[in-house]
Amino acid sequence: MNDIDDRLLAVVDSVVACDEKRLPLLTLGEARAAIELLQLFSASNSAGAYAARHLAGNLARRLPAEEC
Repeated sequence: MNDIDDRLLAVVDSVVACDEKRLPLLTLGEARAAIELLQLFSASNSAGAYAARHLAGNLARRLPAEEC
């Protein structure tokens, strides 16, 4: 990891660990698209890729399972 990943990961972890009330700001489709974009970004070796992978995983775990 690099300095940007460390900084972004600290922000991501502080938001995820926060005990604030969650707000319904996205549709399910928008959330899935955001996760897909984060996963695409995380596949690169660029700065912030590790933090993007971490955030994508945290968000994906909160989505309902897809129906067959």
